[in-house]
Amino acid sequence: MTLNSVYSLVFEVPAGSFSYDGVAKVFEDAYKSPLSLIVLDDIERLLEYVSIGPRFSNVVLQALLILLKRAPPPGRKLLVIGTTSLPHVFEHMGLVSAFNVSLHCPLLTSADAKHVLHQLGAFRPHELEPAVALLDEETPIKKLFMLLEMA
Repeated sequence: MTLNSVYSLVFEVPAGSFSYDGVAKVFEDAYKSPLSLIVLDDIERLLEYVSIGPRFSNVVLQALLILLKRAPPPGRKLLVIGTTSLPHVFEHMGLVSAFNVSLHCPLLTSADAKHVLHQLGAFRPHELEPAVALLDEETPIKKLFMLLEMA
């Protein structure tokens, strides 16, 4: 996504331990550019969410809630994309309301995966069918991209 981007500044915030200051710095850096994109990948991991308990970093959650609702400075535009594999947790934490749009990405069927792989030009035509046969009957798009990176 970043290679063909029209955004002058793109941040991907990887899952893992992040402090309030770290999250705030990403947003402050993004505000310095006229058009920025922040990708919060696996927000539940960014929040250190653990289903047993359940436990998470309330400090990082509060930082995200505040920063996501804050408008960028005049003359600046910011797009924030958040991903999660646990949408119910996202909803319970109040994060859904912090975003303007929420999209559900259904699992890919074998036919869908074949179409995606064809569109990406990931395999030669004769390799496409055997590659799709190795996938589960339903595959998350993120897993498909991860498998492509590893191939």
